[in-house]
Amino acid sequence: MTAIAGLWQHDGADHITDRIGRMGAALAAYGPDRAGTSDIAAGLALTCRQSHITPSDMIDHQPLWDGERRICVVADARIDNAAELASGFGWAAGEAERCSDAALILAAYRRWGPDCVGRLSGDFAFALWDDREQRLLLARDHYGGRPLFFAHRPGLFAFASMPKGLFALGEFSNTLDAVELGAYVALLPQEGTRTFYRDLSRVPPGHYLLVQGDRRRLVQYWPGAFKEPDRPGDYREYVEEFGRLYTQAVRACLRVRPGAGIGSHLSAGYDSASVTALAARELLAQSKGLTAFTGAPRDGFTGPYPAARVIDESGVAGDVARRFSNIDHRIIRAGPDGPLRDLERTLPYLETPFFNICNLGWARVIEETAARSGIKVLLTGAMGNLTVSFHGQPHLARLFRQGRWWQLAALARGMRREGVGWRMLAALALGPSLPDWIRRLRHRKGPGVFAYTALSPAFASAMDMDGLAVARGLNLSYVRRFNDSRAGRLFTLRLADPGVYHHASLAEHGLDIRDPTVDRRLVDFCLTIPEGFFIRDGRRASMLRDAMAGLLPDSMLNRRIRGVQAADWYEKMVVSRDGIAAELAQLRSSPLASRVLDLDRLCRLVADLPDPATPPDQIAAERFTSPDGDMAYRQALLRGLSVGRFIRMVEGGNG
Repeated sequence: MTAIAGLWQHDGADHITDRIGRMGAALAAYGPDRAGTSDIAAGLALTCRQSHITPSDMIDHQPLWDGERRICVVADARIDNAAELASGFGWAAGEAERCSDAALILAAYRRWGPDCVGRLSGDFAFALWDDREQRLLLARDHYGGRPLFFAHRPGLFAFASMPKGLFALGEFSNTLDAVELGAYVALLPQEGTRTFYRDLSRVPPGHYLLVQGDRRRLVQYWPGAFKEPDRPGDYREYVEEFGRLYTQAVRACLRVRPGAGIGSHLSAGYDSASVTALAARELLAQSKGLTAFTGAPRDGFTGPYPAARVIDESGVAGDVARRFSNIDHRIIRAGPDGPLRDLERTLPYLETPFFNICNLGWARVIEETAARSGIKVLLTGAMGNLTVSFHGQPHLARLFRQGRWWQLAALARGMRREGVGWRMLAALALGPSLPDWIRRLRHRKGPGVFAYTALSPAFASAMDMDGLAVARGLNLSYVRRFNDSRAGRLFTLRLADPGVYHHASLAEHGLDIRDPTVDRRLVDFCLTIPEGFFIRDGRRASMLRDAMAGLLPDSMLNRRIRGVQAADWYEKMVVSRDGIAAELAQLRSSPLASRVLDLDRLCRLVADLPDPATPPDQIAAERFTSPDGDMAYRQALLRGLSVGRFIRMVEGGNG
């Protein structure tokens, strides 16, 4: 991985060497192994800070020029389809293996121009200068695995992997955008190029930006047009191709420099388990090992959860790990630190609020343990429920709309065998066809947005949150009508934008976080699979379950229960009660936090917490894990705390 930055002063080259140096220095934590800077043209300079993660990183010297010195690139990239690209270039077999990822991007641009971006598969963010066209191209991968920000004023354009690279110039303010923060607190998606900072923009995932002088043009290249085949075809052929592409996606994520280790998250879920199993099988063939990490609650935790939930996932995860002789399975139980301490450590690298701080504690311990073990690549399956393990449940509504009653009845019978209740089946089949007025009525009778967000009602009214939600494709029930499940999955995938999280892990722990479940070739295929094939015979996620038969244990593939991440989250919140109260008191001195957040409500929630000295087994846990308690404490209080601490960090300096 790499951090990149660039500066283009159209009005001259004064002090550009010093200024690009400041930008690179600000990004040093994200790339400590090699630094490179180049004055490209009058008033234009590029820089990069590299981390040596893959073998190609070891031979990569950026900024990289083509042979005629007419094209220059800086790239934060892992390109996964090198062989396919090489064929398009007309290269000899094996030639691509001797190239860095930046060199592949440069060659692709020479062959296809800006359209090359749509031909790249992998995680990437890059900037490319075309001297003939006097044009700068900025691009990000389809999912946003690598971040890229930019800022401009008349006569000046600048970009950087992370905000601090732009703030180092001293010309762009870190003033926060109150409306964007409010939208985040209200769980609304980011829109276009907007960020939390007024002066900063982002290149959205699946887009590239063309810059010529003071002119800019944003182009969306992904997603393309996806069409389900008119005839479903043979299910087994789909399963076979799915398995091939999933294996290819995992294999592509295993590139690491010699001597460095590979790890994976391993829970009781299909996604991390299948990623871990496929990775272990591939590495076993190479006589290499895999370290699998499972987050678990404290020893002795029983919790108030129903019997249908697995509160300690280490047992199910262990069943997977024991199938492979090369897996070193490590169970991680988060330490005593509460959410504030974790936020203090992470936010300076992240430069954005941490969305789900309940998971931050054990995730940090996993990353710290992995780093100490010499691991450089950590695999996840974070978005698998939208791709490889998609449940297929919207197919019930499609059958209902089409009047295919026999098929609907057969599907419902299969789901009943898997433990799905009649009420849920009715909601899945009929709910999407309800008239809008019924849906609005249900929303008005529900708890409302203020039950599960920390947003101030007065600020929500001032910012016209209802109108903002509609403009961003949602309503405040957070349910959007889609013509089919593919559109819904695409909508969610495009909201993820995890690049800053990945770079925070890189800077703090030297880890490259990789998610094979969002490999572009795999995602594109999953979006063309007939919807009914994901829930064949009423078996949710049937595509993955059949593809993984024999690789994952039957006890996992046929289970009816779900795991619980960070099941003991509320205990750490109780222990941290006084610190949370003190943090909220400090937030009252922030005009922005006081406007955006309902601090009075958050303070009442904290005051109602048990005494920190209360023994864990005497905490009335149901108050936190019930629907009302989960909305109030896990979603409103802790997310509000994350946003408030971010505001206070920025107002006190970007660290």
